[in-house]
Amino acid sequence: MLHFIKYNIIGIMNTLITLLVVWVLHQLLDWNLELSNFLGFVAGGCNSYLCNRTWNFKSHNDKKSEIIRFLVVFVCAYGVNLAVLEGCVYALAHFSWLAGFNEFVSKFMKPSYFANIVANVVYVLVSFTMYKKWVFKSK
Repeated sequence: MLHFIKYNIIGIMNTLITLLVVWVLHQLLDWNLELSNFLGFVAGGCNSYLCNRTWNFKSHNDKKSEIIRFLVVFVCAYGVNLAVLEGCVYALAHFSWLAGFNEFVSKFMKPSYFANIVANVVYVLVSFTMYKKWVFKSK
């Protein structure tokens, strides 16, 4: 349970880093959503690895194999994130029953940025499970 609490603290930091990078690149600078999302996740992922290795899981595993496992999880979890992101963007743009919600969200942010927030929640759930069970698992 302590790992999950620490992971969520780190996750909040990662999420803030990711969302800040995406917000600056996509919302302010009007960069492509997918590129902004990817760069945000790279920034959050670097923070995630360092904090989880040193503070949360206090890993003493071989760094090389651990980094490889971390990258595999990152890519898999990011793939799930990207699928959810694209699905949410599509739903917000094409499902008429979401028009009112889409209009409401548009008052505060781009609907695509809201989709990014939803996809980020999914990423956190998938990545925590895989990091705990495989990447930072004590030998």
